[in-house]
Amino acid sequence: MAILVVVVTFLGTRGPGSLDRTVTTMVVNLILVVGTYSFIGLSGVFSFGHMAFTVVGAYTFAFLAIPLETKAITMPNLPAFLASAQMPPVPATLMAGLAAAVLALVVAVPLTRMTGLSAALGTFAVLIIVNQVARNWQDLTNGTAGVPAIPTTTTPQNAVIWALVMVSLVFLLQQSRFGLRLRASREDDVAARALAIHIPILRGAALVLSAFICGVAGALSAALLGAFGPGTYFLELNFLILVMLVIGGIKSLSGAVVGTIVVAATSELLRRVEQGVELGSFSFSGRPGLREVGLAVILLLILILRPTGIMGARELTWPFRRTPTVRPGDRSMPASGDSE
Repeated sequence: MAILVVVVTFLGTRGPGSLDRTVTTMVVNLILVVGTYSFIGLSGVFSFGHMAFTVVGAYTFAFLAIPLETKAITMPNLPAFLASAQMPPVPATLMAGLAAAVLALVVAVPLTRMTGLSAALGTFAVLIIVNQVARNWQDLTNGTAGVPAIPTTTTPQNAVIWALVMVSLVFLLQQSRFGLRLRASREDDVAARALAIHIPILRGAALVLSAFICGVAGALSAALLGAFGPGTYFLELNFLILVMLVIGGIKSLSGAVVGTIVVAATSELLRRVEQGVELGSFSFSGRPGLREVGLAVILLLILILRPTGIMGARELTWPFRRTPTVRPGDRSMPASGDSE
């Protein structure tokens, strides 16, 4: 959390104004990565469908945040209860998360009983279904034309506040009894079942919380872009979020943060190189697609050289925190309540 605040504060005060949108996008993507980690990282069940919850969050926020007069013009066929709904940004963002959580509650029944490849394909099927509904339900979503005129209320400052809240929430989850049981099922589901851990219920609850966080990120993203369509939250963003998680470390919350910052910084650097670079007598005209190729190469190098990601399964700790040490000859460890 401290690293995130330092990075955003430094770029916001020292960097050029053009970085504001890049930094805000990075923070919103961080919330998405943390939300995805809260299910994939803790349960060990891979998911290709978390963008479905982001889509639901984005549309819910748009329905609730767009002014009534604007909705009457741009979305005249909305159901009456949505056409007359109006909320400030913060309650609308929370409602976006709740709407995504409701979808997760519905799909959790079949998905949490799947494992391995079948679970990954099941989540991808959910993404396909939600995307096709968004593309074809013309009266509700405007179809492929998308939703315009969304109030742009997401700034680097409020995005960071939401990110810190979500990181804290996931940290408390993984340190709780619930999180420990969930991680036990990730490491050895047979042993976890032998200890009377009801794995489907645990994974279902984790999926609902994960969907809530992704729904909040969808709302923040919609309020950053100002307009979006069904293709905005589909395969490209879906795999970018997974790349961030894998590069940082799929079993580490710190890895989710570090991976997001590393990929965002690298992506921005490659984007600028892609547009062309001139350094004295050296000139590079740029090549389209360099950003995607560069990220793919980095992902391959990480998978080859460090398959568990930058952080592996480790978490960053406070640098001034000391832990008790046991020297040769000590007869016992200090009790958990003893001071160091």
